[in-house]
Order: sequence, then structure tokens, then C-alpha cells
Amino acid sequence: MTTGYGMYPKDIAGLLAAAGEAGIVLTYAEDRAFADISLNRFASVNSTRLDWQGVEVLERSEEFDGDGLREMVRRYGDEGELVVVFWGNHAVPSVALAAEAVAAHAEMVVGSCYECWLYFTDGHVLIEFQDGEGFVAARVPN
Repeated sequence: MTTGYGMYPKDIAGLLAAAGEAGIVLTYAEDRAFADISLNRFASVNSTRLDWQGVEVLERSEEFDGDGLREMVRRYGDEGELVVVFWGNHAVPSVALAAEAVAAHAEMVVGSCYECWLYFTDGHVLIEFQDGEGFVAARVPN
């Protein structure tokens, strides 16, 4: 299934350039390993939305802009915590950034996609972003 993964890094080139050395592009194997401990622990609805029933939802926000994401990142992540960003399109490679880099470039994160998921590796929190609908933050189930 590695065919097609990461074929379009140019879609996030601005974010990677802004983040500099703070941004790491994940290989397919790394993407799948992080997905196994985060995204894959949730059921899905309509293939691209997570099912929040039966999990600890921490917050729902109707905001869907950089400011809304920035506030959530600061609320649920420590500055140096590693955050993995999964994009709605698997052809765009997942990236790992420090939480402060995600907060600093939040507009670029939400501006790069219609949907994405951010996994906070220390706090085991996942934030789902759906453009026009907002954010949901939840604890990753065990």
C-alpha cells in the first residue's frame, strides 16, 4: 500500500519551509506506526471522519481557523511535545512537528487541507479538523 503515499509533499511545502528543522516528513512505515497508536484506535464514520462515541471527548469547537487550532494546541500539548499531523489525502506525507511549531504555523496547517488529524504523542490526545466544521479533541483509547 505504499504506492501513492507522500507523492505530493509540495502541498505542505510552505509549512515545511516555515517549520525548518522542526518539521520531519514521515516515511510510510512511520506514518503507519503512528496511525496504529492513534487514528486506528478510533472507529470511522464515512471513511474520513472519526466516530467519537465511546471515547473521552475533551472539547468540540466550531472554529475552523488557525487561531482555533493554535488555542487547542496550547491547551492539549506541551511546547516541546511531538505532534504528528496526518492529512486527509494519503498522497501528502504525514509530518511530525514540535507543538510550538504547530501553534506558530497553525494557519498553514489548516490552510493546507480540508481535513487533518493531529496526534499529541506524550498526552495521547488526537484533534480532528474538518474544514467548515471545526475541531474535536479526544483522548486516544487504549
